[in-house]
Amino acid sequence: MNSLAQLPRQALLILLLQFTNSLGTSSLIPLMSFFIVEGLGSSPWQVGLYTGLVMPLTLMANRWAGERLDHGFPVKRLLLISICAFILVTALLTQVSSLLMLILLVAPLMGLSNMGSGTIFTFCRLYAERNQLDVVRVNSWLRMMVSLAWMIGPAVSFLLVSEFGFATAFVTAFGVGVLYLFLGYAAVPHSFRSTRQTSGNKDTSPINWGLLIAGATCLGFVITNTLFVSAMPLFFVKETGLPGYTPGLSLSVKCLVEIFVIFGSVRLAETIGLRKVLLISASLAGISMFLFAEVTAVWQVVAVSVLEGTYYGLFAGVSISFVQSFAPDRPGRATAVYMNSLFLGGMIGSVSMGIIASVTDFKTVLYVAAFSSFAALAVLVATQKVRPAPVEDKA
Repeated sequence: MNSLAQLPRQALLILLLQFTNSLGTSSLIPLMSFFIVEGLGSSPWQVGLYTGLVMPLTLMANRWAGERLDHGFPVKRLLLISICAFILVTALLTQVSSLLMLILLVAPLMGLSNMGSGTIFTFCRLYAERNQLDVVRVNSWLRMMVSLAWMIGPAVSFLLVSEFGFATAFVTAFGVGVLYLFLGYAAVPHSFRSTRQTSGNKDTSPINWGLLIAGATCLGFVITNTLFVSAMPLFFVKETGLPGYTPGLSLSVKCLVEIFVIFGSVRLAETIGLRKVLLISASLAGISMFLFAEVTAVWQVVAVSVLEGTYYGLFAGVSISFVQSFAPDRPGRATAVYMNSLFLGGMIGSVSMGIIASVTDFKTVLYVAAFSSFAALAVLVATQKVRPAPVEDKA
């Protein structure tokens, strides 16, 4: 914590910028399916029409932004595009009255606004390198801002909906967007851009297999987390018969532990390396999923939630640095791969959970979640000879 306080003022502004970005997105993304069904009166299956459009647009926007950043496009311009898209989304949501309006007006802008987090991650890495800061440590602090925001955003937005309605939640998100815009101007210098000499262009440069493998590894972790979070409330309450407060308690314990572990992950990575930290994380992830599948009491859920928070804190603390290390001359592309693994893993996990639970039960979903993390473990073990480019290549 002391080293965090000793960061330059601009670095602290970047952390606050990421927190505000995540606070805004976390207040909207989990709420959208509820809004489509309860607010617009649509059928639950129609949620897929919205997410099925937002997801590919997000993947394309992240890739496009990453390439622009790597080729020297000003960071501030890209970030402002994303921020303005977010503000427009929140304003439009207060007026949307049909699913068609949501799909035609909101979905494209939501995909564009989702590239903001990756842009900030790339900017922060370039800033850290330019100012000779510890990149892994700064990345972990940035990721902790995301975790803190996701502890607050969904809870506040659902509370506002239950007490005052959807319009109030969207107006509040609009206010967060205005703060986000102010911080975007304050934290990012007008002319800041990558000054790296990239090796070729995106059409002729060879495939970076190491980067793709690193992204696939992150995908396995994210699928595990999404499968569990999606199935956990119904598994604990309906199948296991635990009290209704159990899912919320589990998430609170997990998030609290996760934040502290993110700090410790940096020091652990300095001692044993990024890959070994992820190996430990993948092992703990699989074990925690198996243990969750066997819980019968609240105290057991709390105990396993500590283990879950440990695995996810280790993953969150070092994963983006691990991915970026495979493309030191293309931080924008590497960050886009990382962000897309998060979005794609979330989509795969959410869709798969419903299918698996319909065919079998929610306990089986947890076993599949364990398999996904063990698959990530297998990829890490099998590709140990695939190493990041030397640090000297960063110049």
